[in-house]
Amino acid sequence: MQFKTLGLALCALLLSACSDSSSTKNFTGTLRFATFHVDMAYDDSQGYFTLLQQTGATGDQQDPRLANLAAILQQTYQERQPDVLLLTGFSTSVGEGGRADDTAAVQFEQNYLSQPQASDLTGLSYPYRYVASTNSGQFIPYDIDGDGKLSLPEDAQGPGHFHGQNSFVLLSKYALDAEQARTFRQFKWQDVNGVSKPKRDDGTELDDDAWAALSVMDTNFVDIAMRLPDGRQISLLLTQLVDQQPAEGALRSGWAQQRNGAQLDFIADYISDRNDGDYLVDDAGRRGGANLNRPFVLMGNLNNDEDPFRLTVQTDWADTYEINSSAIRKVLSDSYLLGSNGRFNTDSLTPASFGAEEYKMGVGSSHIHPQVWTSLSGMRFSYVLPHKDLHIADSGVFWPAIGESGFQWLYDDSGASDPALSSHERLVWVDVDFGRSVN
Repeated sequence: MQFKTLGLALCALLLSACSDSSSTKNFTGTLRFATFHVDMAYDDSQGYFTLLQQTGATGDQQDPRLANLAAILQQTYQERQPDVLLLTGFSTSVGEGGRADDTAAVQFEQNYLSQPQASDLTGLSYPYRYVASTNSGQFIPYDIDGDGKLSLPEDAQGPGHFHGQNSFVLLSKYALDAEQARTFRQFKWQDVNGVSKPKRDDGTELDDDAWAALSVMDTNFVDIAMRLPDGRQISLLLTQLVDQQPAEGALRSGWAQQRNGAQLDFIADYISDRNDGDYLVDDAGRRGGANLNRPFVLMGNLNNDEDPFRLTVQTDWADTYEINSSAIRKVLSDSYLLGSNGRFNTDSLTPASFGAEEYKMGVGSSHIHPQVWTSLSGMRFSYVLPHKDLHIADSGVFWPAIGESGFQWLYDDSGASDPALSSHERLVWVDVDFGRSVN
């Protein structure tokens, strides 16, 4: 009996190891991973109630902008739609215990995504969903912005008019291990390797107690396993980082640049193959960086671009401003586990579009790689970055030129790009061929 029990235990251990280390290779399909910043984080205290009303509407009462967002997601390029989809800039409501409400996400799926938005479009259905809890709008009793009073949106772990204003939603056609997901809402800014206490934009010092209380993530960082049909697992690393846009009329925000830089340092340490992330501790007390026994896909809005030219374009709806472009290079160029050897804006498989190049001619910019832009700000902000062992079959940014299929969701009647029609960001996608991937 002892030998039988030992044998069963060994079998179970081997099966577990096979599924986690990606040693079985039966699934040879291609999956599309996509991320889209949907601008559904409304900038007022009633923002989530607005979103609930909009996503809950049906028929003629539906919000045209949300319908356009759904149409963009439903369109097919090379006969594919997203299999794994991350929506950033999506509101939720965070309740007691840090639980995120999924009502708006469920309603958006049921009333918009699953309903074809045009005769030539097909609805989308995702059996698995994860709505991230977030630091945005979580009030803390410290004067973060130095205005002499305690109030939202600034005096919070992450800027927000209500707790949950800025979050992200993962939708997947494949099973997610939500129970074992790692989250990093509580990890402190001061504990990221190499950081120093930031100054406010007016040059004043942040109180020591406030500095000790601030988390590095203004939203969250999530590591969640997804199971392929053959049992193998890959890690999905999900986030939305702080926007570096300064206050109105300013050219830069040192505060936002320093926080974005610390967040990127955190990510670089987390995906390091040199044990740089050993000091990181998740919200459940588990220590260490990414599970290197399985490949990952890093997805989300990083709000940064490695192009050395720091100025965004001038638009009618947003002022020109600087970003700290050097901060992202630690993730893109120094991370051995990402597969482009530092050529992330020039690699042939970097997601790109002709629409962005057309847009650049109309607005002017010193950016030398406009084809990779994902934002009307003239930057590459949204990313899908697969592990080096995953074979990229194709990639792109959904940004049609004027007159091409789908342009009506992005341009007004005069041919000008209009963020009010859908979003100021563009859908980014990468196809991973698991039949040709190492793992």
